[in-house]
Amino acid sequence: MTEEEKNARNYFKVRMFVDAWEALDPDVAMACLSDDIVYINQPLAPVIGQRDVRQIVAGIMKLTRACHWELRNCFGRGNTVVTERLDCWDFDGRGWGLKLPCIGMFDLNDDGKICGWRDYFDNRMWFANGGPTLHLD
Repeated sequence: MTEEEKNARNYFKVRMFVDAWEALDPDVAMACLSDDIVYINQPLAPVIGQRDVRQIVAGIMKLTRACHWELRNCFGRGNTVVTERLDCWDFDGRGWGLKLPCIGMFDLNDDGKICGWRDYFDNRMWFANGGPTLHLD
């Protein structure tokens, strides 16, 4: 696979993941992730593996009425894709109550699955505007 083909494959997978959030579809989102996914929602502790990451992803989606991740920039090299986003959230059915600037870093394995996902945003802004708190049981 050429570098250009790898970049296109990886961008496509990240775009599929982003679109799954807008559809509020945890099954499609999780299908984009490797079994050994490591999710780091900065500055929180890493969440590792499909089971625990699914609990977080599905939990947030369940508490969300609508979601739109506006991609401002998306670029990559090798097996890393970087997204600059404005994540728009409606938690109560009254419109975009939270517009959260976010940088997402996605590492993909050789099979084209996301194996590392790191989001960088202002957690205070998330919580102050209705972002849910989820805990692993």
